[in-house]
Order: sequence, then C-alpha cells, then structure tokens
Amino acid sequence: MYLAVMCVGGLFAAGFLCCVCCGYSSLKIAIDVIDASADFLAKSKRVIGVPLVFFVFQIISVAIWVPCMAYVISMNHISPSQSVPQLKDIEWKPEIKLMSLYMFFGILWVTAFFEYCSTFVVMVAASTYYWNSNPMAEGDVEVGLGFSYCFTHFGSLAIGSFIIALVRFIRITVMYLARQAEK
Repeated sequence: MYLAVMCVGGLFAAGFLCCVCCGYSSLKIAIDVIDASADFLAKSKRVIGVPLVFFVFQIISVAIWVPCMAYVISMNHISPSQSVPQLKDIEWKPEIKLMSLYMFFGILWVTAFFEYCSTFVVMVAASTYYWNSNPMAEGDVEVGLGFSYCFTHFGSLAIGSFIIALVRFIRITVMYLARQAEK
C-alpha cells in the first residue's frame, strides 16, 4: 500500500515538475507581476484610501437621495390599507412614476460615477509608478495626479458612468419585468 501511495505521489510530482518546466516563462512573468504589485502597494499606502474616499461620497449621495425619493413618492395619493391598518396603499400617478424612475436612474449614475472615479485614480497612480520606475530605482506613486486627472477628465468619466448606469438600469428593468411576468 505504501508503494502504491509513493508511486501515485511520484506521478503527481513528475506532472508538477513537467508543468513548471513547460510553463516556466509564464510562471516567471506571474511572479514578476506579483512582485511589482507588492512593491507598488508598499510604496504608497495612500492608494488604499482612494476607494474609501469615494465610498464615503457614495454613502453621502445615497443618504441625500433616500429622503428625496421619499418626498417624490409622497406626492402620490396615499391611503390606509384595507387589510393591515399600519400599512399604506399608494396610488401611483404616471408622472410620479416617471419622476421616480428618473431619480432611480440618477442614483445609479452617481454611484457608478464615484465607482469609476475611484478606479481611474488608482489606475493613474499605478501607471505613474510604472512609468517612473526603472531597473535601478523604483518610481514615485502620484495619487494626487490621479485626482487632478479625475477632475480634468470629468466629462469622459461622466459619459462612461452614464453608459454603465444605463446598462444597469436596463438590466434591473428587465429583471423586474421578468418577475412581474412570473406572477
């Protein structure tokens, strides 16, 4: 039994050795990428805070949006529910439905904008680190440059996040219609 286990283990070891030898160049590139990523994160701890800053902006936006949406919904006719006294029935007016959909699309757009601004700043910081580095010395990570580029390319980020928000809105609408069709 020990001989069988050792033979199977030897076959696995030989297969692993074959994979390492055949994929040595890919393995070396992967190790270099991991090494460069670790150097990048060690060089700049500020990059870790960038998504946190934009997440706070998203939280503030949603915190402002929720009461505004409640105000829009309150423009409908609201009456006590017939079945449960604590519940309310809302009779939606067509123009209020459109306003609600517009506001829903707006929050999708704003949150997508902050999400992709965060990604843009991190990408600029990573690319400046890459292009400022050479074999003799590591480069500087310029997070501030990422923020200034974010404000410079504001329109491009807004249009890109509009497209993302539109796709998300269509996906949510189709999912809603599919659930309504199931009922």
